[in-house]
Amino acid sequence: MSCIYCNHYILYKLKDGYYKCAKCKRKFSPKKIERKAKILKGFLDELTPTEISKKYNISYATVVKEIKKIRILIAQICEEEFLKKQNIKEFEEYFYIPNKNLYKAQNFLTIDYGEKVYNIMLSSMKNYKNFSEEEIKRFFRQSRIIKIYEKTTIKNFWLYFNGFIKKFKGVSEENFFYYLKEAEFRFNKFEINLSDLIKRI
Repeated sequence: MSCIYCNHYILYKLKDGYYKCAKCKRKFSPKKIERKAKILKGFLDELTPTEISKKYNISYATVVKEIKKIRILIAQICEEEFLKKQNIKEFEEYFYIPNKNLYKAQNFLTIDYGEKVYNIMLSSMKNYKNFSEEEIKRFFRQSRIIKIYEKTTIKNFWLYFNGFIKKFKGVSEENFFYYLKEAEFRFNKFEINLSDLIKRI
């Protein structure tokens, strides 16, 4: 076993079960690392928090807490991958309307940057709460953001996203961004490893 932070091979075992690295002086618990690894594996296998909790005998609250951390890291990875290239081919605005309720719609811009997608959240529908549905539709038809040539990658992502988001029984406006980024991460086939999760979150 080596240090999870710096990979140094000299470790000291402490009385509380933790290990301390001789080089970077940081402490870690092998049991907690193993638990994180199991939750990450379950998440990447698209198991629900309940399924992960039952499969690995980990408390539901702990699973939910760790998945929140994973989604934060996923959003960071999506941002970093996009900034590496920024080879924007085309983009188009999309409205996700849950249960046909326009006032709860989520508005975002999908960018194709070389058969990968990157999504940016746009204006909240809270800004239009005093508008009628017809006024809202007319406004967005007139102000639609679009630069499309082929649309293939963007359309494929939207189809994927709609199937992905239906698996969840309602997503709050506050958390929608992280679910969108998770869909983006999975669609782009990006990778995440345990070391990144431990070091960065």
